[in-house]
Amino acid sequence: MRLVEDVVLALFVCAMVVTDWRVRRIPNAATYPAMAVGLVLGALEALPGDLFVRGLIDHVVALVLAFAVCYPFYAGGGLKGGDAKFLMAVGALRGTSFLIASALYGALLGGVIAIGVIAARRLARPADGAALTPVLKTWIPYGVALGLGTLLALALELSGRLAGMVS
Repeated sequence: MRLVEDVVLALFVCAMVVTDWRVRRIPNAATYPAMAVGLVLGALEALPGDLFVRGLIDHVVALVLAFAVCYPFYAGGGLKGGDAKFLMAVGALRGTSFLIASALYGALLGGVIAIGVIAARRLARPADGAALTPVLKTWIPYGVALGLGTLLALALELSGRLAGMVS
């Protein structure tokens, strides 16, 4: 079942990274079905009887946790709704521990991207000392950072699983 979750997650994340990069949106038409699929996969994962650790409850808790963490940033204007729903879908697809890892990596990559964008804009500004307003109002593709963080978390998890198989 984990392989199916990995494939669905990778396809969803890649599609959302491309979409966010190209049209600066993460559409509800992708995030809501991904959440539903994640919950169904969580329920199927729970069939052997392990309801919390690798089952439906863990996936639901991850979805709710993503909402609880993202909502204040969304309400404050620091995060777009699509980015929040993206993280909710990741949580629904893979559960709490994976959500935490992917959100952490995504936040770190988002910071690196933001520093890079700000540095590039600052270096490109006119020598007459123009205001920093254009730099501060720059669009930063946070969905791309979250997606790359999720793919990094997935790659690290898969490499750990492969190392465990080899040992």
